[in-house]
Amino acid sequence: MPANGADHPPLTPGRAAVGITLTAVGGYVDCFGYLTLSQVYTAQMSGNTVLIAVHAGSGDIASALLHAYTIGVFLFGLLVSGVGIEAALRCNIRRVLALALIIEVVCLAALALWGAPLIGGNAIGTADHPRWTLYALIALTAAAMGLQNTSLRMAGILAVFTTHVTGSLTQASEWLILFLLPRTGVKRRPALAQAAFSASLWLSFFLGALLVSELQPRQAPGLVLLLPISALLAVIAADLMRPLANPKKAPA
Repeated sequence: MPANGADHPPLTPGRAAVGITLTAVGGYVDCFGYLTLSQVYTAQMSGNTVLIAVHAGSGDIASALLHAYTIGVFLFGLLVSGVGIEAALRCNIRRVLALALIIEVVCLAALALWGAPLIGGNAIGTADHPRWTLYALIALTAAAMGLQNTSLRMAGILAVFTTHVTGSLTQASEWLILFLLPRTGVKRRPALAQAAFSASLWLSFFLGALLVSELQPRQAPGLVLLLPISALLAVIAADLMRPLANPKKAPA
């Protein structure tokens, strides 16, 4: 049954709103990176993995290494977030989601303030002829997405990822099947709610990407990034007022 893990509390409207908001941010930032950072995916790594093979196969080693570097930075963000959240929970700190997202906001703010003036000219180079500034901007963006992607799961808030939605589509179909053909012990209404939530994650990712694709050609990059930063600040404020995570006891 595609239920949340045992360490994750039941789905509530507040948790659903946080998951949908963060997934919209994931789609928004991923599309922003693709449009402005030499067509690199900074939120979902499946595309980068395929592009490593495509560029390596065509002999474009510089582009292949750029996408491999992006995956490495994203993994770094995952590890930093995961270790930090686990350690904080064991120290009875409940506002771990806010702490992780504050670091993400700092990364995106640096991208908006320092990186935005570099985007659009020759300051960052191209995928096949990258400059150090392109690597730096990708590091800020991909690390921020790695920090976000594992935060809800590591904090025990929701068993979802927020920077890619293949799993969300899969879970939506699984819950829909359980709604149509329920198993023993599975209630149809909660199954339908879970299916709707998973589908909403996909939709929010799509709408986030669609929004930035409309805004980016018309607005300066720094202004475009104000929207996801504002959304993250709203989630941070909500978690500070009513923390979603529960502390963990360290193993004996």
